Amino acid sequence: MKIDSTSSAIFFDLDDTLYDLMAPFASALQKELPHVSHILDSEIDLFFSATRHHIDGLWKEYLKGEKTLQEIRIERYRLAARDFNLTISTDEGKRLQEQYEVEQAKISLPADVEALLRELNDKNVCIGIITNGTTEGQTNKIKTLELGQYFLDNHIFISNEIGLAKPQPEIFHFVHERCQLENYTCYYIGDSWNLDVEGALSTNWYPIWFNHRDREPQRQTEGYLEISNLSQLYIV
Repeated sequence: MKIDSTSSAIFFDLDDTLYDLMAPFASALQKELPHVSHILDSEIDLFFSATRHHIDGLWKEYLKGEKTLQEIRIERYRLAARDFNLTISTDEGKRLQEQYEVEQAKISLPADVEALLRELNDKNVCIGIITNGTTEGQTNKIKTLELGQYFLDNHIFISNEIGLAKPQPEIFHFVHERCQLENYTCYYIGDSWNLDVEGALSTNWYPIWFNHRDREPQRQTEGYLEISNLSQLYIV
């Protein structure tokens, strides 16, 4: 798809959009729950997708204050395990999450992402990040990925830092106003249907679903674009 560099603002999700979230997960699973990793074998990618699906659903409970962020992170493992006729205890889920966070400190920027960000910078495109998560956790990832060389600090928005979170339309309205995007066509690129696509659809932003894990849309609707590779974006 073609995007006009002179009149467009492009904001990105962080997790599993600007870097591969499954690699640190697979490593953490192998180290903390090797018996589960062995049973899943070639289905680890499907199991990972299930954890992503469940945390998207649990996010509403977190936003309502019904569960803590740590609780929904652990609960996603238990629910995903049940989908595969496996059992992961709360203690095992806690250990897996702790190791997952350790592995995330080793993440790196994929070559295609780096190439796209360089192109966007070279063409002076207005870009930014809107991400859900804790300020400390997301800031550490941003530093590890060295994203500061591509994104302005005041164009990076972390849910816990501003008190708003996807899929709430208010977070998109907040960014639109804070970055003064009135004269731009605003695109939001993310991998999550529930958080990224649905969130942007409820505003005047245009969602681009980065469906690199070949998921099915949660409902039939119009108003969004779908890509499986960032190279499908043509900045003109």
